[in-house]
Amino acid sequence: MVASSALFVWPATDQPRQVGAILSLDGRNETARERTAVSLAEKGYAKVLLFSRAAFHPRACPKVRRVSVVCFVPNPVRTIGEVSWAANFARRHRLHSIMVVAGRAQVTRARLLMKECFSGQIVMISAPVQLRDLPYEVVYEWGALAKALLFTRRC
Repeated sequence: MVASSALFVWPATDQPRQVGAILSLDGRNETARERTAVSLAEKGYAKVLLFSRAAFHPRACPKVRRVSVVCFVPNPVRTIGEVSWAANFARRHRLHSIMVVAGRAQVTRARLLMKECFSGQIVMISAPVQLRDLPYEVVYEWGALAKALLFTRRC
């Protein structure tokens, strides 16, 4: 219970700060993630937004004034695919920092995978989550974290 709370319910997050790009991961609470990422871009934290558009939530790319929005479909369609795509984009565009907007329970795993794929500064932001979704997300994340640690090919 303590580990679940520390890793998934109240994971370590960062304060928003200026970065090269903002990455919005796809997931169950996609609307909250998108709102959070767009809000951060509108506040001027980055001039580039990277939006994962996995098959689970096919939606139009958001538009943000004075911000370049890049929507992509990761391969594989999992967090490792999203992170790997964003890290490659950052290398190609010489970006040294990425702010990742993830679901609360996904923050720990997303940070772990970003550290494997990206050598620059990583800023982790948690999107709001509905409390009724947390039990499912915690159970899911235990399996996803184990899979990431044991079986996921690194970038």
